[in-house]
Amino acid sequence: MIRKVGIMKYKGAITKAELLVMLVCIILAGLNFGGLSNAGRERARRMVCAVNMARLAQANHIYADNWDEWFCPPMMYNADLPLSERYSNWLQNPDFRWYTGLDEKQTWDDMTVMPKEYFCPTDKVARCGQVSVYDVLCSYAYNVTDWIAELNDYWNGTCTSPWQIGHKRTAIPRASGKINFADSTDWWCIWWGADYEDGWDIVGHGSWEDYGNVGIYGPVLYRHSEGANFAFYDGHVEHLPKEEAYINENGQDATGMWYVGEFPD
Repeated sequence: MIRKVGIMKYKGAITKAELLVMLVCIILAGLNFGGLSNAGRERARRMVCAVNMARLAQANHIYADNWDEWFCPPMMYNADLPLSERYSNWLQNPDFRWYTGLDEKQTWDDMTVMPKEYFCPTDKVARCGQVSVYDVLCSYAYNVTDWIAELNDYWNGTCTSPWQIGHKRTAIPRASGKINFADSTDWWCIWWGADYEDGWDIVGHGSWEDYGNVGIYGPVLYRHSEGANFAFYDGHVEHLPKEEAYINENGQDATGMWYVGEFPD
C-alpha cells in the first residue's frame, strides 16, 4: 500500500503549529516502538522518515514562494569566491536552511551534516556517522537526473547555468508524479543510482564510497522494507517498492518520475 503525506503550496515560513504536529507524530511513533512487531516498528520508522522528507518538500515550496516560483537549486556556483567556497549544494543554501530550521542548528562548517533529528531512523549509515565525500552526512538526496549532463562540468571545476536555477514550480508538468527528494546516503541522487539490481541488492546499507565501488553514483537506499520514501514536486511523500521506483526501458526512465522536464534526446 502506498502511503502519502500531503503538502501542497505554502505561503510564508513553517508555523509553530505545523512543527508541533510533526513533533507529535514523531513522539507517538517513538512511544509505540516497544509494543510493536518488527514490521510495525519499521512502518513507524518509515512514517518518521516520511515526515522528515515532507518538511524538506514543504521548505522547497516556501523557497519557491519567495524566489519568483523557482525551487531551491540543487547546486550553486559563484566564481567570485575562493575555489574552496565556490560550490554549495541545497543543504548549504542559506534560505533553504532557514525555511527548514537548519540555520539555527549548525555553523557553516557543518552545513553538509544534518542534525540527528533529521536522520531517517532506518538509516544505518547516518546513525553510524559514516560520511561520504566532502563530509556529507544526510539521509535524503535531491533528484538531479535532469542535470546529470552537467556533473562532468562540476567535477572538472566548471559549472553551467542549469545547476544554478533549479526548476520553476509553474513549469513542472504533472508535479505530483515528479521526484524531488529520495532516501539516499548523499546530497544528490539520480535515476541510474536507483538501479537496485546493481546497487541496493549488492551493497545494501552501504556508504557513498561502497556504492561507488560497484559503479553506482547518486544512490537510492531501499531501506524501508525493500522500498524507499520519495517526496514529489507537489509536496506529497510516497513509499514505493524498488520495483516501482526504478524501471529501465530502452535506456530511459520508464516510470516517468525521474526526469522533471522532458526526456532527453
